[in-house]
Amino acid sequence: MGDSRGPGRPLPAYGGHAAQLFDDTIEPSALGFTSEPNKAPRGDTLLRERTQVGDAAMHVRVVTVTLRNEGSGRTWQMGLHSLETLAGAHPPASDFTVQVEATDPAAGLLRAFEARLIGMTFVAFVREFGGADPNEGSRWHFHLAHDDKDEIDAVRSASALGRLR
Repeated sequence: MGDSRGPGRPLPAYGGHAAQLFDDTIEPSALGFTSEPNKAPRGDTLLRERTQVGDAAMHVRVVTVTLRNEGSGRTWQMGLHSLETLAGAHPPASDFTVQVEATDPAAGLLRAFEARLIGMTFVAFVREFGGADPNEGSRWHFHLAHDDKDEIDAVRSASALGRLR
């Protein structure tokens, strides 16, 4: 889980618009599926907002995918390794884990791709959120996008625009 908050860094609760931005999903285009015409990442307002309000935008590699069957149902733990921090002031450690519940948008893709995801690279937009219960600890929520030059350039551009404000 997260350890980047440091002393005095308040963590927001997960919900509302932030849950739409950090929606625990993998874009189908990041896995080679295209259902819509390619839109230029530089014009993607959600990419810009994720970059500017997230704790970090990072180039990551999937190192582990673990399925856990617990009393509350299936969950996947996806171990990610940061190859490069592209933007953000509060990136997680270079090796960190995100959790995907059976009801999260990425669950279907994880169910279908599980082990094939290992070694794949993505652009990850991450933000740490506090739990509803203060004893619960924090959790990284994410959005994984296609790893290509246009996406990375768009993140760097969005980050630069955010610093100008």
